[in-house]
Amino acid sequence: MQSHLTRKDLIVRQPLGPLVISRANPRYFAAAGAPEKAVYLTGSHVNNNLHDGLGFGRECPEDPERFDFDAYLKLLTERGHNFIRLWRWEQFRGQLAPANVHFCMTPQPWPRSGPGSAMDGKPKFDLSTFDQAYFDRLRERVLAAGRFGIYASVMFFEGFSLHLTATPDNIEGHPFHAANNVNDIGIDSIIDYQVLPLDPRIEALQLAYIRKVIDTVHDLPNVLYEVANESSGQAADSVDFPDGSSIETPIGDTTQWQYWVINTVKGYELENGYDSHPIGMTYLFPVEDLSKSNDPLWHSPADWISPGFDDTLGESRWLTDPPPNDGSKVVLLDTDHFSPFSSSPVWVWKAFLRGHNPILYDLGILGGGVPPNPSEGSPSFDSLEPARHAMGTARRYAEQVNLIGMQPQTDLSSTGFALADAGNEYLILQPSEAPDPFTIAPAPGAYAVEWHSLASGETVSGPGLTVSDTKITISTPPEIAGPAVLHLRRS
Repeated sequence: MQSHLTRKDLIVRQPLGPLVISRANPRYFAAAGAPEKAVYLTGSHVNNNLHDGLGFGRECPEDPERFDFDAYLKLLTERGHNFIRLWRWEQFRGQLAPANVHFCMTPQPWPRSGPGSAMDGKPKFDLSTFDQAYFDRLRERVLAAGRFGIYASVMFFEGFSLHLTATPDNIEGHPFHAANNVNDIGIDSIIDYQVLPLDPRIEALQLAYIRKVIDTVHDLPNVLYEVANESSGQAADSVDFPDGSSIETPIGDTTQWQYWVINTVKGYELENGYDSHPIGMTYLFPVEDLSKSNDPLWHSPADWISPGFDDTLGESRWLTDPPPNDGSKVVLLDTDHFSPFSSSPVWVWKAFLRGHNPILYDLGILGGGVPPNPSEGSPSFDSLEPARHAMGTARRYAEQVNLIGMQPQTDLSSTGFALADAGNEYLILQPSEAPDPFTIAPAPGAYAVEWHSLASGETVSGPGLTVSDTKITISTPPEIAGPAVLHLRRS
């Protein structure tokens, strides 16, 4: 019997890379030069894992809150994670009122050298040059993640903060607001910054920044890229919510701008002879038609995507019954875009067995490591701990099986959740709390049997199974309580 995985279960190695989309199974990445092995990605991430300055209350403190990146990497490694979104946050002053937090993020890519004072009373930004300290930190954190066996997706831009945080600081707290720089650059909304056509001066500044980021990390094998987080997907005078509330800031459809960023990155890598690294596009919000909200992702030139709400802004199907991945894109299925305050081991396994790479938006680790009072907060650190451990356990299975040969098969089990290398190996989820019998339909043959408990993290071996009929009924063993995973391997 085995409980939660330890570091011995997942040997920490420098990640192989750069990653490429697997030709054999394009639901997953593989390392360039090692196409026979799928690279399964999973991990916890949080808004301030690159910058300092996120904390509770409206006002920015004189000394920005520090994020303990070393403790963060240790926490991830101990839970078997191997992926992070390395967040970009563009406001040096901002608030998210419903959560009572401030975003006073530092460092930024440009120096605050003045002359004159910005909206926060500190020196204005000079957008014509870069603050090397920002890029040094970026490279150092990607390198540090690699030493812990972790891939890092470097986020170029941030969209959420430009239209979904409190006005007026969503814009007045940005370096590109006219009062905050010495370069006569002034944006009034996300439209001026992330909707084509751009002012040529803003486009030139973005191009210089994109190239500087790529120059900084292009040689590191564990790098992925992401355009922006939750930028807007429709034109409107304000952001309107179903409950009647609104944020009075203009928005636009950023889709074509995001495609431009993706193509710019790919082109710059090619022009300079750099290794190509996967670049992703994530959920747009709001959109005019919620049912089509993920269409821009599927139709994009991105190598990977993170979809979100496309049925309801409540309990989304991506949480309760994730659609199977048909292999048209690598999907990093991120709770940030459909369940930002909760997760569970059952969701982790549902996502995994539907051909996705589950990642967790983890507000329980705002300081980087285990907080002093892990039971406090909403969500608390403790409330997300079962999901964190489940992610590492799912990764252990992903690395034990021949994942490159496995596909989701909803009709293989009455539970609807199965990943199969037909005739050789199967992972099947029984998501029910009750020990209800369920049916499975593996290919005829003899199989070794293992059961894994999602509640306790324990695994037990069962008696061998010989399959001759097309469908058989099976039940979890008495020592496994609650949801469980059945692992069949041809013996």
